[in-house]
Amino acid sequence: MRTAPRRGFTLIETALAIVVIGVGVLALLSAQVAFHQQNRWSTHASRAMWLANELRETMMNLPRHDPVTGHDAAANVDPLTGVDPETGLSPWGPEANEFDAGDWDDVDDFDGAEFSAPLGNGPIDASRRVVPDLDGWIQRVRVYAVDPFDINAERPRFSTDLLRVEVIVLYQAPGADAPEELTRLDWLAP
Repeated sequence: MRTAPRRGFTLIETALAIVVIGVGVLALLSAQVAFHQQNRWSTHASRAMWLANELRETMMNLPRHDPVTGHDAAANVDPLTGVDPETGLSPWGPEANEFDAGDWDDVDDFDGAEFSAPLGNGPIDASRRVVPDLDGWIQRVRVYAVDPFDINAERPRFSTDLLRVEVIVLYQAPGADAPEELTRLDWLAP
C-alpha cells in the first residue's frame, strides 16, 4: 500500500522552527543591547578625555604662579603656610581681581576649580568658554607642589617650583545618585 506524500509541516516541526527562530531573534536583540552599552561607554570615555585635554590645553602656556605679583618658590612666601608675611595673603589660587576662569592668568589659579552645568560655569573648553549641552559633566582641577626628585611626593606650596596638575572628569547620568569618575589626567606644569 502506498502512502500519500506529506503536504506541509507537522505541529512538532512548526513548534521547533518557532523556537529556533525565537532564540535567534533574542540573541540578536541581546547583541544589539550590548553594542549600545559599549557604544555609550566609549562615547562617554572619549568625551571625558576630550574635556580633560581641554583644560590641559588651557593651562599649557600659563606660568606656574601669578606673573603680576611675581610669586614663585623664591618669593617671600612661607613654604609651610603659603602666606606672604608682608601682605598676610596667600598668592596661591585666584588673586583678588580674578573672578572666574577667564581672568585666571597662572596655573595655581585653577587649584580647587570645578566646572559644571549646575554651577553655571562649565564644563569649559580650551578657550575657557562654557561648552553647551553637556549637562551632567564635571571637570575638577587640583594643583599641588611636588618634590623634583619624586613627582609622586606632594610638598608644601611654594617649597618647590615643580607643580603637578590633576584633572578629574566625572559624569552623572540622569537619575544617577552620584557622578562617576570617567577619566583622570595629570601632568607637570612646564
